[in-house]
Amino acid sequence: MDEMLTREILDDLAEIVAIPSVYSEPKGGAPYGEACLDALKWFVNKAHSYGLNSELMDGYCAYAEVGSGEECIGILGHLDVVPAGNGWASDPFKMVEEDGKVYGRGVGDDKGAVVVCLHALRSLKNQGAKLNRRVRLIVGADEERGSSCIRYYLANGGEVPAMSFVPDSEFPVINSEKGIAHIILNFTDEKLSKNIAAITGAECANAVPDKSTVSVVAGSPLQKYIEELCGGTVTAELFKKQPIAGRIIEGGNSLTDYEIYNGKNIDITAVGTAEHASTPDKGDNALWKTLGLLSACNEAIGAECLPGIYEYLCASDAAQRLGVYVNDPKSGNTTMCLSQAELDCDTLKLLIDFRLPLGVTAEDVAQKLEEKTGCKAVVRDYHENLYIAEDAPLITALLEVYRSLTGDMTQPLQVGGGTYARELPNAVAFGCTPLGVDINMHRADENFPVRQLFKNYEIYLAAAKKLANM
Repeated sequence: MDEMLTREILDDLAEIVAIPSVYSEPKGGAPYGEACLDALKWFVNKAHSYGLNSELMDGYCAYAEVGSGEECIGILGHLDVVPAGNGWASDPFKMVEEDGKVYGRGVGDDKGAVVVCLHALRSLKNQGAKLNRRVRLIVGADEERGSSCIRYYLANGGEVPAMSFVPDSEFPVINSEKGIAHIILNFTDEKLSKNIAAITGAECANAVPDKSTVSVVAGSPLQKYIEELCGGTVTAELFKKQPIAGRIIEGGNSLTDYEIYNGKNIDITAVGTAEHASTPDKGDNALWKTLGLLSACNEAIGAECLPGIYEYLCASDAAQRLGVYVNDPKSGNTTMCLSQAELDCDTLKLLIDFRLPLGVTAEDVAQKLEEKTGCKAVVRDYHENLYIAEDAPLITALLEVYRSLTGDMTQPLQVGGGTYARELPNAVAFGCTPLGVDINMHRADENFPVRQLFKNYEIYLAAAKKLANM
């Protein structure tokens, strides 16, 4: 790669990272909020400036295209990002280059991949490459909330590619994606609202919460109980008192994981470490800590649901405790992430993100949840498994490209993360991160190696040519 191209890729990435394309309330022409629309407009304008055919589809998605022919091959990426969260060393929406890496929200998930693929299309045009199929780069703005953007594309005349790859996972290629179920548990008990004014978890469903706050109702039995434990003046000494200290230590946590504020209400905040919901074991769930503390105070609250919530939902082996754990050789094991919480009148609503191997359905899991915890479980959304055999032509073609450029002979992978690949026929995730490289996806200081960014350009350029001429 020449120096000018590498600089242009980095400059373009800095521009799109600077657009804080986190979902917000819809406005006219902006179904996912103004920032997400701005990101799509940036893509269309940039594609036009590079001489590519490009179209914005009603603020939901966009595409850029090169070549001619009756069929197209698809490359799918997304420009929306998860909220920045806490703990960044620098502004998450101002890209920083340091020590061979770029830092910023979206550099790895998935703006970096979109930028290098856009430049791959630009190079195909400038090279006058012989292509038997068109190459279409399709980008959405709602991947992090469930991919409604690509379903809009398909429902509104978007062409279905003959085959596609999605640069939004790991190399070498993903032939199995677990099913994804978001299940809401409803626990109704008037004693909850008499003691708890509000409770929070993660901002989005597919993340381990790094912060969780519970606000205690003024004058409630819980407030009086806390005051008694503290000897009248509410301070952080609360966390050293039994039974709270025992519960904190039992959960493998530290007394310093909690903060307390004594204002009109008592607010208690637990802090943890964010992580993608598909790998919850890598994070530190702050909502577990909040619910553990509440269950330790249930002598005052008196809610029937709290002991069961703590026993069955707030542990690393929760899937086993619930009886929904399966380890399938083709598609991996069951994982679950308790991510969001809300108190709605007398009902505590908890959302769990499940990643399910073949043979386990969302309905199976919901039934087990109801049996074990006594809750009402509602499947909010469910995306079925994606599985493509390792010897399928699309898999073997992408492996051939990847291996020829890297020498890495790793076999196809199975993952818990969900990509756009499951929204289309004959589609798989292909990169963009090397296996074993931690880019802090969905966490503070998200980063991506600059050298790999440029290597990905070579890989995706070669893959586009390969598939277009199969």
